[in-house]
Amino acid sequence: MFLPIDECEHIRREYHVYHKSIRQIARETGHCRDAIRNALSDGPSPPPPPSPFQSRSSPIFGPFQGRVEALLAQNDCLPRKQRYTSHRIFEIIHMEGYQGCESRVRQHIAEWKRIHHPPEVFLPLEFEPGQDAQVDWGEATVVLAGQRQSIQVFVMRLCVVL
Repeated sequence: MFLPIDECEHIRREYHVYHKSIRQIARETGHCRDAIRNALSDGPSPPPPPSPFQSRSSPIFGPFQGRVEALLAQNDCLPRKQRYTSHRIFEIIHMEGYQGCESRVRQHIAEWKRIHHPPEVFLPLEFEPGQDAQVDWGEATVVLAGQRQSIQVFVMRLCVVL
């Protein structure tokens, strides 16, 4: 099993720094013990080779593919509440003569959205231990010697990678 680099580093830290057993790490992370052993090995295991993919023709959906893509492109211009749902798109092309199933239409819409609206990318923050911190001042109400008092609070949180 191939694990991302950050998870491998987390597993190595738990094993070498905190001296946790492979079994305990497997319980905490939800990975199998073989995956934990692979993460602890010297080199990262390569990802499995991609399975060969053969595109198949779609004689039933093929003629309606352009119509579905036109409706999806039109969706970007419509207000949010007036956009076409997958089911509504299926109903439209079904009235135009499509004899296939709704799941094929949903599959094509999901592929189209994945290509035309990719997810936002983020970078995980990494900090050296003790290098960065977040600081804030605040006010809190406490009961001190039986009386409620307002006090000033200084809060500092070290940024660590888990």
